Amino acid sequence: MKTLTKAILFCSVFFPINLLGQGYLMLAGGGGESAGGWSDLPYAWVVNHSANKKVAVISVNDETDWVPDYFKSFGAKWAKNFKIDSKSLANSQWLYDSLITYNAIFLKGGDQSKYYEYYKGTKTQQAIQYVYNNGGVLAGTSAGAMILSPIVFTAQVASVDPSTALMSAYSPQITLANDFVNTLQGNFIFDTHVAERGRLGRLPAFMATWFKQTGQIAIGVGIDDHTAICISPNGSAIIYGTGAVGIYRVTNTTNPFDTQVSMLKSNYIELTQLLHGATINLNTFEVSGYSNTINPLVNEINSRITVFFSGTDYPSDDACAYFVNQAGGSADPILIVTGTDQTRANSLKSTFTAKGAAKVDIIQGLTANSSNTEHQALINAAKKFVFVSNDRVELFSYLNAMGNGQLLKTRLKAPEMVSFFVGDNARFAGASVVNNYTTSGASYNGQLQFSSGIGLLENLCIIPNAFINSQYYENCVTGVSYLMLRDKLKNGLLITGSTFACYTYDSQKKSYFKNLLGSYPLVFLSNSGTKGAFANQGPYSQSRNIAGFEKIMLRFVGNADTVLVGTNVPTNTAEILNPGCSINIYPNPAIDFVNIEVSEPGHIEIFDITGKKLVEAHAAEKSTISISNLPEGIYLLRFTSGQDKNIATRKLIRGSKN
Repeated sequence: MKTLTKAILFCSVFFPINLLGQGYLMLAGGGGESAGGWSDLPYAWVVNHSANKKVAVISVNDETDWVPDYFKSFGAKWAKNFKIDSKSLANSQWLYDSLITYNAIFLKGGDQSKYYEYYKGTKTQQAIQYVYNNGGVLAGTSAGAMILSPIVFTAQVASVDPSTALMSAYSPQITLANDFVNTLQGNFIFDTHVAERGRLGRLPAFMATWFKQTGQIAIGVGIDDHTAICISPNGSAIIYGTGAVGIYRVTNTTNPFDTQVSMLKSNYIELTQLLHGATINLNTFEVSGYSNTINPLVNEINSRITVFFSGTDYPSDDACAYFVNQAGGSADPILIVTGTDQTRANSLKSTFTAKGAAKVDIIQGLTANSSNTEHQALINAAKKFVFVSNDRVELFSYLNAMGNGQLLKTRLKAPEMVSFFVGDNARFAGASVVNNYTTSGASYNGQLQFSSGIGLLENLCIIPNAFINSQYYENCVTGVSYLMLRDKLKNGLLITGSTFACYTYDSQKKSYFKNLLGSYPLVFLSNSGTKGAFANQGPYSQSRNIAGFEKIMLRFVGNADTVLVGTNVPTNTAEILNPGCSINIYPNPAIDFVNIEVSEPGHIEIFDITGKKLVEAHAAEKSTISISNLPEGIYLLRFTSGQDKNIATRKLIRGSKN
């Protein structure tokens, strides 16, 4: 019997079978309607699919006539508010008799626990089911959409914030039930306000809880605010609005979640994000609406280095002890690189020393210190580097200037080198950086800013401090996937709270990310190639920084778990610079041109991956070389100094103009 049940669950997730009921559904993610804006198309869709053009608007509160009048503006012959604020009223026969005369029922936002408490087992619930079963339209926004879910998060105990969902995936706060309205005939769970409220991990936590409680596989449908999904009886669905609708499907139906630990810990989840105008068949999960294929420029990270990063600027004592004693040895000299404010650097120095570090020094990564000979000696002597409290502009100005900044970048990439990027500075270790992720409203207003990172992890972007402050939830959960598609990166990480993780390698030439310590999972996203696009529906002069895609893999990595990211870590590094030969190239990735700064004049050559020479030029100490004629891809840039023929090589990425 168990084997048969598993087979049925597998088929229900991965093979085309009819999962749909009889009526129409319009599910909006909340955020309020906007006449003349995002909500016109889905609300008109409700009226157009209502046979008698009558819309009942249900709420537990006193409401104005704005929503009924809004439906009338799209041709509704009649629309009326129904305040149903008690179980006794909800069980009235006269109310049932009235509601079933409407061919569309719309449930307003608010608190789904009240809908569940007041309406379950009543004539109102029967009327809602009757309208749907007879080909009518059920619609709702926010809590009103969630209550229409086949599996409802009833919120009878409390709501669940993103941090709690990640840390306590099986919390008593997560109350689920499948005994309200029968709509889609599969194990679907709806959630709303996903981007705005950072619920990327909340919906998978609901799926995990359902699996633990019932052994059944659930499919998540996560709807952003100011966004709606409209579903026809045959399973076809179309998206309207400024954000996205996410479809979450597990890939391992036997052990999709580790239910023996409290934190959210999963195998891979296939995430589809649908933008305005995109369609999906909820029987087959076939997507249409995207024409642009986005493949990562770099598929593997094979650097022979170790990079640690923490979720906040205040790593735990255990994390500091691990860095001192288990990454190399306590005798290894540690150099902390910080900005103008040395408070956190001084605190970390004290902690490292207390944990047994023999030598800890601090320098400020400022251009004023580019020629400081004492700093030069400390950089050359260090076996471990720590970055904390650096301002992005100041740090990269220092790293891109000649002198100590260049030396530091070279040392960071040396074989066997160990580094630790603390909290906010964790984002600098990747290939690309979200600059203003802590600016309230940046993603919603389409104003996230991006720049190149140090590139130690060359196909990755990282956002730390995720799921901590509601003012930038949306920046975090949308910024990673947006930047992955924008810069054609393979991987993205969201790291938060006490999480302490690393990139490292083993003796089998494999490299991986590992979640070492903390109460939260490492949130890992990976793109092996997908069709996708970017939001283009405003709400203002610039559209939201939200990406749509057919498939990105999502995984919640628990303590001691690893994610493989490379299979060919060399026993030595091909990009070792001769100490007498310094080179800096930027931007990288580049599109039309690349700037090159070298310690002395020499000769530049650019080769493709087959070894064919494509560009050859003289290099002054500062040069600019056009690469606009090169196809998008990965190249090797080789510099040969004119005086002593020292050679330095760098990987160069020719990016896309799109």
